[in-house]
Amino acid sequence: MNSFQKKFSPAARLRALWHPLGRRLALTYFLLALVSVGGLIVWSGVQLEQATWTQQAHNLEIQAQLVANALGSGFDESKEHKRNALALQQLVNTYAADHLNDGDAPTRITVVDEKLRVLASSDARVQAGREDNHPEFVAARAGFEQPDIRRDEFTNEERIFVAAPIRGQDDDLALAQLSMSTRPIQSALRQMWLGLLGAGALILVLTTVVSWWLARGIARPVQTLTNASEAIARGALERRVTPQGPDEIERLGHAFNRMTDQLQELIVREQEFATNAAHELRSPLTSLRLRLELLQDAARADPQMAARYVVQMERELVNLQRMVDQLLALATLEQSGRAARAALDLAPLLYELADEISPLVQAAQVQWRVDVPIHLPPVYANAEQLRMAVRNLLDNALKYTPVNGLVTLHATTQTDCVVIEVSDTGNGIPPDALPHIFERFYRTADTRSNRVRGSGLGLALTRSLVEANGGEICARSKMKEGSTFTLRLPQSA
Repeated sequence: MNSFQKKFSPAARLRALWHPLGRRLALTYFLLALVSVGGLIVWSGVQLEQATWTQQAHNLEIQAQLVANALGSGFDESKEHKRNALALQQLVNTYAADHLNDGDAPTRITVVDEKLRVLASSDARVQAGREDNHPEFVAARAGFEQPDIRRDEFTNEERIFVAAPIRGQDDDLALAQLSMSTRPIQSALRQMWLGLLGAGALILVLTTVVSWWLARGIARPVQTLTNASEAIARGALERRVTPQGPDEIERLGHAFNRMTDQLQELIVREQEFATNAAHELRSPLTSLRLRLELLQDAARADPQMAARYVVQMERELVNLQRMVDQLLALATLEQSGRAARAALDLAPLLYELADEISPLVQAAQVQWRVDVPIHLPPVYANAEQLRMAVRNLLDNALKYTPVNGLVTLHATTQTDCVVIEVSDTGNGIPPDALPHIFERFYRTADTRSNRVRGSGLGLALTRSLVEANGGEICARSKMKEGSTFTLRLPQSA
């Protein structure tokens, strides 16, 4: 099985799902669905159950009113009591048979007088005698309706009872009690609950499937990122991830790849930096070692040659010290980032630098021109970092300008920025080398062949210093005519 098949196999998907994050997400979704669906089912079921009981009681009350109206003619004190009782019983049976006994649980009609004595009933199991003062009777006497659910004393089953007043021709009060078994209602309610539970189970299953899909969609790319991070920590810097999943996770994947690219680039740069630094440091150290060996041999035989070796060794030490200082400055700049900055007028700083290098200008036997106004608009920068940057450019100009050549320090203002230019009339920079002169340890072929002292770090350090202060640096050059380095720094707001 290849790596692609392993990555997308069912076992891999299952492992991704049951990763701790996948388990927590799936369980969270499931519990939320369970609580939500369960709560909705319970609430809906209770509401439907209450509505069912209320509707059934209301229907029974309507029937009680109809029965009471239909039986009103059965009460006539002008006839014999026995004849009235028989007529009432026959009327009750007829009405019950014609109107109330269609279902599996027939409705029972019971008629009682004002003293709650049973006068007639459609159910032969109802015995003659006196009824208790049940809630439906109390409500009917008071002129309103009140259903009651209780166990029937004659059939020992749970029934729902209602009552309505009956008035005969002489306005004598009697009560018609209707009741029906609650078994059909409870059976219907059970079917309703089963239907709700079935629907809830189906919703829960669908929610579980969706939860599993969502959890997998989140857990799998997170697990992929985790595996990639662990691989990179073990040194596999070429490892990348394929961004996938929700938008946030996909953006995280892109950010992870960008971070890894930058990390790999940084490590490669640091490795190149260390290699180049070792190479550049080895040359002066080797030169020092050779001169020390020669000095030991020639010190007694030729004092003048020994003195010359000492001067050369001192020059090598100065170059070595300058290289170490530049390396430390670059490392400090990269580690600490921006130094403290403030609004700064660069004119006094440039005049100080001009005074500092005047002895070097005289020693190099070149012409020196300073074209800087008395004041310049303030820039937001670090004074020491800009001093180092401009000094590096001036040192380079003096190094590559021949005798009687011209070095110029010029400063002016442009739209929203201060411009500083350092020009020389040296041999110039080859066009193919110009794009690389700000790279670390880069030296043109002419400077290497002419054995011009330098480490290739000065311009790289200068660019880092300028960019750390929000500025930019560029160079233009023409062979046999010279070079110009231009710094642009934004004016302080």
